[in-house]
Formats: sequence, structure tokens, C-alpha cells
Amino acid sequence: MSPGLTLPAQIGRALRPVLRLVGPVLDGSVVQGRGSQAPVVVCPASPALVRSQVGASCAVYVAWDSRRGCRYVGSVCRQGPGAVGNRLAEHYAHPRTGVVRRAAWTLLTVLPLADQTALEVVRNAEGWTARLLNPADGSAHPRVDLAQTPAALALNVSRRAQSAPPMC
Repeated sequence: MSPGLTLPAQIGRALRPVLRLVGPVLDGSVVQGRGSQAPVVVCPASPALVRSQVGASCAVYVAWDSRRGCRYVGSVCRQGPGAVGNRLAEHYAHPRTGVVRRAAWTLLTVLPLADQTALEVVRNAEGWTARLLNPADGSAHPRVDLAQTPAALALNVSRRAQSAPPMC
């Protein structure tokens, strides 16, 4: 949890099924020392504040409005620790939707993933999160195979990587 900001109860309840499903692939080390809560970073939906509080380069993020309704679910997997804040800034700079998003998105919850998480696992975690939270904004979420949880997919990706022949 972010220092000074606690997870609002209503958002915590909404995230419970997400954390049960996506929890096995989250990187708790990113939020170590922030209490015994689930590995969720909570911060105001400001790119500068997100950059200062979120060190993960791969993550699923959820934007919430002032009534604690889920507005948007997205994911990012980029180089560098400012990835989530940079992606939020891109959302806000969008010529058609940026102004509306800046006004509506008041809080961001970030579910950090390990920096080397495979992109297909990141997208799967985003798809499941969107399916479970049903955000008001955005509809271009990755499709999910209902039999393929993020943890199962991560295990399959790991097995494929281990069984691949060595590159010479």
C-alpha cells in the first residue's frame, strides 16, 4: 500500500476477486514494507505522483472515479520504473478523451508484476481484471481463455522457455 493512502473499502471489495485470480503473478516485492495488505499500490491518478510511487515497469492498473466506480483497466510492460506514470500521462494527452479522463479518474490502483513478466501474461491479467471489474471506459481489453488463468499461463510460458533449445 502507498504510504498515506489506504485502499478504500469499496475498492478493496471490488478488487478481491481480481486479487484471488491475478494474485499469484503479482510482484509483492514492489510494495514491501507497506503493510501486510495485498500487493496493491494506491495513489492519486496523477502521472507525477504515480511515477514517484510505482516502481514496476510491468503492471495492471485500474482507474477509479470519485464515487469509487471502476472507470478503466489497462496494462503496461515497458522498460524503466516510470512506466505506469508515463502510460497514465499518455492517456491524459489523448486528443479526444484526455480531458475527460483527467477529470474523471481520481484514484489509481496498480497491481505490479515482475519486470520480466511475459507480455502474454500481462495481457491475460489485464483481460481478467477488466472482465471482473467491468470498467465504464474502454472496451478494447484482451480476450481471455476462461480456462487459462494468469498463473496457469505464466507457468506454461515458463515451461516453454525452459524447454526451448539453447540459442548458439
